[in-house]
Amino acid sequence: MAFDPPATCLSGCTACKVRHVSDWAGLPRHAAEIVSRVRVRRSLRRGATLFAPGDSNAGLYCVSSGIVGIRMAHENGTEALIALAFPGETLGARAFLRNSPHRTTAEALTPVDLCMIQRRDALRLTQQAPEVHMALVERCLAAMDAAQTELLHSAALSNRARLCRFLHRLCLLDHDDEACAVQLRLPVSRHDLAGMLGIQPESLSRLLGKLADDGLVTLSGRHVMVASVAALRAEAGLEPCH
Repeated sequence: MAFDPPATCLSGCTACKVRHVSDWAGLPRHAAEIVSRVRVRRSLRRGATLFAPGDSNAGLYCVSSGIVGIRMAHENGTEALIALAFPGETLGARAFLRNSPHRTTAEALTPVDLCMIQRRDALRLTQQAPEVHMALVERCLAAMDAAQTELLHSAALSNRARLCRFLHRLCLLDHDDEACAVQLRLPVSRHDLAGMLGIQPESLSRLLGKLADDGLVTLSGRHVMVASVAALRAEAGLEPCH
């Protein structure tokens, strides 16, 4: 686990800038204050591994900033990027609840800041604040729901719409839903992105080229300039964010 040195916490969970979108958002104040006392801030460099298959569960991690990629190995030895964790999302909940080794690899796709609750503290925390245990269960259920929704999208939405949804999600990390001229850097390779979308890399290249031809984006390697977030949202078939 390639952590930078721990950072001093200047504010608690109740003041966290992503708390309103966090898996921990629904905790009552007393439970959030307990979390604040036991958590430790950590930073990961791009490319660093948070945990890998077979690693024992060391605790829980809540992403404060940056993007973490979740990879899973197939029995034939190949590895696929199966999900992305954005700010506010919790990692390690399934292994924690099962008291089992991790089955996936968590890799920092960008510089990442996160809060860690060590396993021994997390165990005490779930006893002192049952709401935390329920939040972890709900996190696992939400991940299952998201996987089912993604399967539905694969069947019901066009490849273009699903690509636009991915780009729109990246836009909203740092910009509002009406922003124009948004500069993005794809956090994954085109090969990984194609795998996540369930299409061939050549098809992804054609889709990106068509978005560029239509004036929605400008491409330069991994850098994508989005002309209008609202226009991208419309292409994705999404409702306006409020």
